[in-house]
Formats: sequence, structure tokens, C-alpha cells
Amino acid sequence: MRRFYPALLLLAAAVPASGAQPPQPKTINFVSPQGKGRIILTVDRETQWQLLALYDEGTRPVAQFQNTANHLNISYILFPNQTGSPNPDICRDDVLSAGQRSMSGAPGLVDIKQIKKTNAVNAAGRPMSIGSYLIASIGDLKIAEQNLFGVVSSASECAEIHISKDSYKPADDFAMQSALQTLNLDPDYSPVAQDYFLLGSLLYEMPKNYAAAAVYYQRALDTLPANASLNTRRVITDQLSMSYGISGQMKLSRTIIEAAIKTDPDYPLYYYNLACADAEEGKTSDAKTHLQQAFERKGNTLPGEHMPYPSEDGSIQKLKKNKEFWAFVQTLK
Repeated sequence: MRRFYPALLLLAAAVPASGAQPPQPKTINFVSPQGKGRIILTVDRETQWQLLALYDEGTRPVAQFQNTANHLNISYILFPNQTGSPNPDICRDDVLSAGQRSMSGAPGLVDIKQIKKTNAVNAAGRPMSIGSYLIASIGDLKIAEQNLFGVVSSASECAEIHISKDSYKPADDFAMQSALQTLNLDPDYSPVAQDYFLLGSLLYEMPKNYAAAAVYYQRALDTLPANASLNTRRVITDQLSMSYGISGQMKLSRTIIEAAIKTDPDYPLYYYNLACADAEEGKTSDAKTHLQQAFERKGNTLPGEHMPYPSEDGSIQKLKKNKEFWAFVQTLK
């Protein structure tokens, strides 16, 4: 069932091959599926993705990178400000407390030192609350991990950057303080369908977190302008239905596809997705019908797109023991 449209995904820049020109930095609007605001991320050739996730019932996206030049681990987190106060100290203190609690499960095991709190103004001119602590050791293991946090906020959103460095030395301070200034919150930004689609695609392709991808794809579909092109709507709907299906939410996957077919009955991959859902549920007759409908419309695929090979599809293969069905599948080209 799993497919993807690589031309539509603006992935983070990779280190270029020998002799290639370095790619230009890319910017990503890092947004939550809920609420306003964005963190503007710049992803360049020294940035390696480590983690992309969505926590707390779809309200707290987290992006983690490693800077290959200075070996800093950097996380960006956007989450609701439950207090209604724009004072970033409140969010900062919650972040520090949560971090220390997570590291102090066993009394005496984790040695946390040098807890500090300060305030500053970031590069964008917004008040920033800063906190830090050093994890000197975990049990008998000396790690000297410095943790630096910066928080900016509005009355509704908190944006956090967490920078950590193992085997910390004072000479690392300059790089850590420079990284702190990369936190750029635009609290008044209203996300658009393209923002949600990009983050859904990143979640779909990199960590293969299909349930989280579905949350963003659903928002992309819900916010798609009425005058958006038919092909754009098809791609988002297809990715959404697959994300629901692969994450086990078959009922939602079917609902999305069946609604799309009512207004756009000519797109073949809608029927193909239904066939995959049928196969997952052991519905051989329905799977055959929907595969027939899909391949009858194969001339309506998008530019650069091709029909999947059902004989190689993990979902369709679940019906392989049915000889009559499988003989039919092998005729599909």
C-alpha cells in the first residue's frame, strides 16, 4: 500500500557528493496541527535529522537535529501555553522542571549540577527565558552533558529550543549560545495547507510515523483552498488515506477515499487504496472489483506517477493463497 511522491517532498539538504555545489539552506515552517504560530527552521548542509515526532495527542511537535560541525544536539518544540500569559519564564520553568524530573528517576543515580536561569532578548527582538544544567554523571559514568534551554512565547504558544553537548567544555559555550539564537517564533502566523503537507510528508517518509503523518495530512486537506488544483487535492487525499490505512485506521481510510470518489470518480489510486483496505480485511471479491476499477482508470494517473504493482504490494499479497484472485492480479499491468 505504501507509495510516495518524492518530487513533492522538500527534504532537508543532504551533504553533496564530491565536486557538487553546496545546497542552499532550506526553511521549514514548523507548525503544530493545532493553533497558530510557527518556528522558522533553517536546515542546511551541516544539519542531520535525528527525530521528528508528534506528542501529547497531536499538540506537541518535536524536531531534533545534530549539527555535524560542532556535534550539538538541537531540538525544537512547539507546544500550547496553557497559562495565557506571554511571559516566557513560565514555560521555561516548566521545561526545566520536566527535564530534571525525567533524569531523576532513581535517587542518587543522576548527578545534576549548575542549574541556572537567566533572561535575554533573542535575535528577533523577542524576550527569551534561558535555563541550563549540567548532568555530571549517571551512576558511575561520567558524561558531563551540558543542557541549554531557551523559550520564547506568546499568550497561546511556547517555543522551546533544547541544546545538549556531551563531554562539555567551556569552549563549547560560543557554539551553544549561537545555536540558542536560531529559535525564531512567529506567534501570529496562520499555517496553510502546504505547511501541514510538508510536515506530514516528512513524518511519512523519514521516521515512517504514519499515524502522526495522518494528523498533518488531515489538516492539509481541511485547510486546502477551494480553488486548489485537482491534482493537489488528489495527492493529499491519497497520502492521507494511505497514512490512515498503514497505521491501522482502516475505517478512516475508507471514509476519506469514498468521499473523494463521490466528487472525483476518475482517479485510479482511490480505487487501488480501497483494494488494499479490502485485502487487509480479507475481502477478496471487493479487492478484485476495486483493482479492476483502478486499472480501468490507469490513464488518469498524475504526471510522473505510475500505477503500483499489486503483485508486489504487501497488502494485496495477503490474498495470494486465493489462486483465482492471484491469477487475476498477475494480469494487471
